[in-house]
Amino acid sequence: MSRSYEQTCFVARALDVLGERWTLLIVRELVLGPRRYGDLLDALAGIGTNLLAARLKHLERHNVLYRKPLPGPGRAAAYALTDRGEALIPVLASLAEWGAGLEEPPVDYSSRAAWGVVAMRITASEQAADFDTVTEMVIGEETLWLQGDGKRVRVETGPAPVKPGLRLVADRAPFYALARGQVTVRDAITAGDLNLEGDTGTAELFFELFSFPDPTPPLG
Repeated sequence: MSRSYEQTCFVARALDVLGERWTLLIVRELVLGPRRYGDLLDALAGIGTNLLAARLKHLERHNVLYRKPLPGPGRAAAYALTDRGEALIPVLASLAEWGAGLEEPPVDYSSRAAWGVVAMRITASEQAADFDTVTEMVIGEETLWLQGDGKRVRVETGPAPVKPGLRLVADRAPFYALARGQVTVRDAITAGDLNLEGDTGTAELFFELFSFPDPTPPLG
C-alpha cells in the first residue's frame, strides 16, 4: 500500500500518486507507446516483478494508464497512457530540462538511446507536432521511429510501421552529438558517423526540432 502525506494540498495529493520510486519512470517508458509487462521489466532493471505489478495497479487505479489488448492470437495486452497520463508529459519535460543541468552521471549508470529520444520528444516545441515525416532512428542496437500528426508527436520503439521518409543510422555518441548541436548533419555524414536515407534538409530540420535540453545550470 502506498503512503500518503494526508494533506489537502494539490502538490501533496499529486505526490501521493506519483511520488513513489519508479512511478514516473514507468510513465517515461509509456511515452514510447504501449509496452508489455516484460518490456517494462526489462527497461526498469532493478524494480523487481512484484513492485512493478504494484506500481502498475496503482497507476491504473488513478487513471494514469490502462491495459490495451494487442492484436493477434491469445490474450496479450500492453500498458498505455490515458489522457490523464499524457498530461504528465510536461512534468517529465520540466524534470528533463532541470536534470540536464546536473553533473555528468557515473560511467557505470545504465543507459539507453530510447531515453535520449524520449527527452528529445518531450522537450520539443509545439512546432514539432507538424513534423509529419515518418522518421526511423537506428541508434546503435536500438531502433525507434517518430512522427508528428499536427497535434502531438508519436514515438515508439521498433521499426517504423511504413517506409520511413527519413532514416537516421548512427552509433549513440554521434547521434547524441547531433542532438546536442555539437556537429552538423552534413559534417556527420562526411565523417561517416551518420548514414542518412532521405533529404538532408529534412534531417537538419529534425535535429532543429528535436534536440537535447540545454544543460544550463539552475539559477542560484
